Amino acid sequence: MLLSVRDLIVRFRTHDGTVYAVNGVSFDLEEGETLGLVGESGCGKSVTNLAVMRLLPQPAGHIENGQVLFNTEDLTKLPEASMRELRGRDIAMIFQDPMTSLNPVLTIEEQMVETIQAHRRVSSVDARARAIELLGMVGIAEPAGRLRNYPHQFSGGMRQRVMIAMALALEPQLLIADEPTTALDVTIQAQVLELLQRLTKERGTAVILITHDLGVVAGMTGRINVMYAGFIVEAATTPELFAKPRHPYTVGLLHSIPRVDAGPEEALIPIEGVPPDLRVAPVGCPFAPRCAWRMARCWTENPSLGPLEPGTTVRTSGPEATHRVACWNPPTADEAAAGAPQRPGFAPAEPPEAAGRAAAGPGANRLAASPESGRDR
Repeated sequence: MLLSVRDLIVRFRTHDGTVYAVNGVSFDLEEGETLGLVGESGCGKSVTNLAVMRLLPQPAGHIENGQVLFNTEDLTKLPEASMRELRGRDIAMIFQDPMTSLNPVLTIEEQMVETIQAHRRVSSVDARARAIELLGMVGIAEPAGRLRNYPHQFSGGMRQRVMIAMALALEPQLLIADEPTTALDVTIQAQVLELLQRLTKERGTAVILITHDLGVVAGMTGRINVMYAGFIVEAATTPELFAKPRHPYTVGLLHSIPRVDAGPEEALIPIEGVPPDLRVAPVGCPFAPRCAWRMARCWTENPSLGPLEPGTTVRTSGPEATHRVACWNPPTADEAAAGAPQRPGFAPAEPPEAAGRAAAGPGANRLAASPESGRDR
C-alpha cells in the first residue's frame, strides 16, 4: 500500500476557539490509483491533504491524532528536514491557485531549476534542460523562451500547466491535486484534466484529486471519498457511487447537479440548511440537521464508516473496493433516485430538545422562547 491514513484528527486553535477540522479520517491508496475527495467547501478536504504533506498553517494547525503511513513510514513522526526532502521528490502537490503558489518576483526558470536542484544532484544546465522538457511536455509553446518569463506573463491555464510541470518534475509517487482547475474556463479545464490524467498514467503516479465538482471526478478517478464536516461519510468506486449512492448527503450532491438529459419538469433538489459550525465539537451525525432520513439516534450517535452489509469483508482500495457508508438509515435505491424518502408515514426525527418541548405542551414552548428562560438570543 502506497498511502494509509489512519484515524487522522486535525485541530486549529484560534482566538474564537478550537476548530474541529478533521475528525478521524481513514483511507488507503495503492500505487497508480486515482482517488477523488469531494464535498462542500470547508468540509476538510484540503486540510486532510495539507496534514498528509505536513503543511498545516502554523501555529494554529496541528495533528492531534492518527497516522499517515507512506510506504509504511509514518510521516507524522518524521523530522522536518526529512519531510522537506520527501516533499516534491516523493509527494507533490498542485495547489488551488497557481498565481499565489508561484513566486511573482522570480522567473519560471528560477523556480523550476531550484525545485529540481533541491532534490537532485544535477548541474544548472541539466536542470534547465529538464525544465524545458517539462514545459514542452505540458503543452507550452517555445518553452526555452518562456522559461525567462514571470508568472504574470502567463494566462491562468498556462500557470496551471507550469504548476503541473513543477509537480511532476521529480516523478513523484503521489500527486495531490487541490482543485487544479479552479477559475479556469471549461475549455482550458478539460485540457488541464486530460493532461494531468495522461501524464500521471504514463508514470504510474497515484493521485488524490480534491474537488467539489462531481463531474470532474466522474471522468478522472477510480474511487471517491465523500467528506462532510471533517468526516468521510461514504466511500465507493466511482461507478458504484454514481449508480447507487447510499448516504443522504451524497444523494443531495447528485441531485444538485444540472443534467442535460433532465426534462423541463425536473427541478434541482437543493440540500436545505447550512453546514455545521466546526468550532462546536460534533455530537451525533453531523448531517442530521439537514437530513430528510434522520432518525432519533442520529442526533446523539455518529455512525462509523462501514460496509452496507454487516459482516462483509472490507477492501479499502483498488477497483474492488467495498462500498461503505456512515449512516443509520441509508436511502433505498428508489429514494436515492427520487431525492427524498418514499416510505409511507416516515418523517424526519425532531431534535431531542424540540421533541421534549412538544411533549411538555405549548406552555413549555412559550417558556423556552421567553427572555427569562435564558434562551432568547
